[in-house]
Amino acid sequence: MKHKDIKESLREMIKRRKQAIKAGEESNEDLLDILVESNIREMEAKNMGMSIEDVIEECKLFYLAGQETTSVLLVWTMVLLARYPDWQSKAREEVLHVLGDSKPDADGLNRLKVVSP
Repeated sequence: MKHKDIKESLREMIKRRKQAIKAGEESNEDLLDILVESNIREMEAKNMGMSIEDVIEECKLFYLAGQETTSVLLVWTMVLLARYPDWQSKAREEVLHVLGDSKPDADGLNRLKVVSP
């Protein structure tokens, strides 16, 4: 996806979220909702807030930071599983027992005790 496309997608998402919040619809309570709600309150209370461009840049920053964090986590997970093969076996057995051939979902992941803290 091109930079321009990402900006336009984010701009549309922000616009829809603002409209939904102003209409009193239930929010998703995700990072974007929190950011948009906070910005709306700041604009109403102090006539100061972030521009749409600022919100877009914040979204991009969190996305990139999340990617970096996730990649580091995955590398360390692989290092530790390679270093401790007994835990690797336990984790594998648990995943196969709990999830089987099904696609992982939140419910299944919540049932993992060895893999999750």
